[in-house]
Amino acid sequence: MARSQPQPPETESPPPPTERSPRQPEKRIGPFAGGVGVAVWLNQAESSEGGTRTFRSVSLAPRRYFDKQSNQWKDAPSYNPTDLPALIFALQEAQTFCFTTPLSNGELEDPDQPPY
Repeated sequence: MARSQPQPPETESPPPPTERSPRQPEKRIGPFAGGVGVAVWLNQAESSEGGTRTFRSVSLAPRRYFDKQSNQWKDAPSYNPTDLPALIFALQEAQTFCFTTPLSNGELEDPDQPPY
């Protein structure tokens, strides 16, 4: 008698992911010493006229330090004076990027237009 081969179980499609994958910034400047840096984000929101408006936002990366008591890296709520040159440089680079790089709709960011 021929021995039957075991059949693999029927595979189902994997369920759709329940979590969104983390967004990535459009542009990063840094990190510099201590973790200081800037990220430029591309955002979309409903406009007051109806429809979607694309705009950018900028976030500052916190200064990082190692806490010997807890043996962990932590974010500082403030910056040291020695962080200021890196922050100023990163913010100037972010400003240049925002005002010279077209948005996805081909328009440049309007510095006088609020994002809402």
